[in-house]
Amino acid sequence: MKRFLFIILLLPLFVSLNAGETQDAKSEASSKITSVKLFTNRAEITRTAKVKLSKGLNTVVIAGLPDNLFDWSLRGSLPEKFNGKILSMEISRQALTEKRKKRIAEIEKKLEELRDLDAGFVDDLANIKSQEEFLNSVNDFTKQNASKELQTRIPQVELWGNTLDYVSKKRKDLQTQSRLIQKKRRELAKEIQKWEFELAQIAGASYFSGYQKINKAMEKNISQMQVQQYSDLTDQYAAQQNYLKSDNTIETEKSLILSIASNVEGETEFSVIYMIPNTYWQMLYDFRASKVRDEVEIFVYANIYQKSGEDWDNVLLSLSTGEPRTISAIPSLPPWFLSVYKPEEEASYYKSAMPKRAAKEEYSKDEMELYDKDGSENFIPETAVKEVGFNFEISFPLRQTIVSSEKYQKKLIKSYSLKSPKSLKYFYKTVPASAGSVFLMAKVLNQTELSWLPGEAQVFLENEFIGKVNIPHTPVEKEQNIVLGIAPDMIAKKELITRYDDTAGVFGGNKRIVYSYKITLENNGKEQREIVLLDNFPVSKDKEITVEIKDLSDHFVNDEETKKSTEYQQGIRKFIINIPAGAKKEITYKAIITYDKNLVIEGLR
Repeated sequence: MKRFLFIILLLPLFVSLNAGETQDAKSEASSKITSVKLFTNRAEITRTAKVKLSKGLNTVVIAGLPDNLFDWSLRGSLPEKFNGKILSMEISRQALTEKRKKRIAEIEKKLEELRDLDAGFVDDLANIKSQEEFLNSVNDFTKQNASKELQTRIPQVELWGNTLDYVSKKRKDLQTQSRLIQKKRRELAKEIQKWEFELAQIAGASYFSGYQKINKAMEKNISQMQVQQYSDLTDQYAAQQNYLKSDNTIETEKSLILSIASNVEGETEFSVIYMIPNTYWQMLYDFRASKVRDEVEIFVYANIYQKSGEDWDNVLLSLSTGEPRTISAIPSLPPWFLSVYKPEEEASYYKSAMPKRAAKEEYSKDEMELYDKDGSENFIPETAVKEVGFNFEISFPLRQTIVSSEKYQKKLIKSYSLKSPKSLKYFYKTVPASAGSVFLMAKVLNQTELSWLPGEAQVFLENEFIGKVNIPHTPVEKEQNIVLGIAPDMIAKKELITRYDDTAGVFGGNKRIVYSYKITLENNGKEQREIVLLDNFPVSKDKEITVEIKDLSDHFVNDEETKKSTEYQQGIRKFIINIPAGAKKEITYKAIITYDKNLVIEGLR
């Protein structure tokens, strides 16, 4: 059995321990997951175990730890007031063959017990059916005697009545018993299905198929009271036995071997914490906007993926916006070299400069993963949010159960209401050069206590689903513009009215092209609206090309802060226009481009 030494804490032995007290006592302890802290790239698992310690040195083995836990992340602790110390912790790995065999045998025994119980219910139903047949015969006999008595003598009405009352009452009792038994059989069927599913998961489909065939044949032979023969199922039986005898499994689990020095004898609690991959969470949102109420309700969810191999059953769950990494280092800054381009040297340069191995390949598989990637408010307590270091930590108030599976599981974190004028402003935005649509926008200020991580949001307007948008990272007290959908009662379009070569006033070898544009906005709504309009003016990247904008009919935003923006430097101009209800607005201008007529210019329209 290969063992990996994780960490050894060298401590002096307690003075009070004599030779008799330091004799090593070995024991095993089972553990269960009690809390999970889920990061955006992995999870931190806390397991607790009750350990029995003797006075002196103790070796405690905690088995059943997942094989994919990060060994370097393992740490353990005893209660703060416990009179003892952890001397060392060691990780060992072992195959699951024997454990699997034992588990298969346990499940098969459980299924046998459940089928025996079901057979008892079948016997009870057969007895009820026999009693019902007897009651039917009594009823038939009474009918025949009644007919004869009516023909020959005075009828015994009282006897008939007593007989009918007895049959009716007895039949009703039997029917009630039958329904109760059928209900128990339905519940039992679910239990059998659950255990059969677990058997199929552990042993595999081939083993389970053979198991079913052999059991069906056995039940048939027993029910028909035949001599039991299974020659036609020899292959399935052989496959089962080979599976149970095989040690060729590659599945393993880990165990934690503890060395604990104790000054007292008794039971105490031990906690082990480790990191595990294949689990993460993302933020999702519902933005429910209402212009009528001048409000936006934001529902923040955690979309949890959990395929760690362990079920988190009834655990305390917290989420962290952090993304812990195995290796943290400031990136190096490469030198900036300039050289003359020489085509003949290109092939030999790339051949010599090609690294033999990418830096990422030097890390382990676990380390590589770091680089990829409604209840009533009256009685359900609120989720707690607090800042921890650089991150936010979200703690759910109720215990959660999240099974290990391929499915994403959505949990509500919290809901917030943002209202105008401080936290919310509605406006409209359009880019007529790209599309003729006008979009309703909401400028929201994140005045919650939680930073919004990048994620997908469902958008609703007046409770009607509009679509989905991507929410970028939005820290607390920062603004974000959210698209709420297209306003169908507004129109925006940009037209090229004329394009011509202007030779008047051009001297020498220059050429001048004049573009005349018209932008039209229409507000067919019932209220005045503020529209943010973006347009792109041509920008020269060479001194041989000059650009002029003339006869502009409206003003664009031209303050000092806007001029410093990248968009402004790239020729993007922002107009803020208020249009009354039912009105139309036109913006016109000319873009004049002048250049040497012998040059070939890219980007002309």
